[in-house]
This record gives sequence, C-alpha cells and structure tokens, in this order.
Amino acid sequence: MAEEIAGRIFSTPEEAGVTRPTDEEIAHARKLFDEFQERIDNVPEADRLTEVSSKFFDDVSGTEYEGRPRSPEELSTNG
Repeated sequence: MAEEIAGRIFSTPEEAGVTRPTDEEIAHARKLFDEFQERIDNVPEADRLTEVSSKFFDDVSGTEYEGRPRSPEELSTNG
C-alpha cells in the first residue's frame, strides 16, 4: 500500500506500475553516468564548488518533519 510521508508518496514498483529496465537500458544509463562523471572529474580543482545550497537536498522544509533531528549525531547533540 502506498504511504505518504512528509508530503512524498512511497510505493512499491508494482504498485506504481513500473517495470524493471532492460539490460540495454541499464547499460545505456551507466554509459551516460560514466560520461558525466568524466566531465566532472575534468573540472579543475579551483573551479569546483565547495558549498551547495540546502535547496538541493532539504526535503523536509515545510513538512511535519521540519526542525526534527535527521541523524543519530543530531539526536545525540540535540537530545
């Protein structure tokens, strides 16, 4: 049964009607990832970002989980 947590819906692939990708599709995706990683690796160290905005990874802002500790480390320091 699909479950909603923090505004996101989680379900099994079967519930979502998703089929497993073919071996060819997986190989193509891996090739694309490898090409992208090569481009990333070719960026000079001086031009690489050292800090990323939280808007790219903060999935709990504005949900019922906002402000709650997210990791065991946060639990022990905020507990």
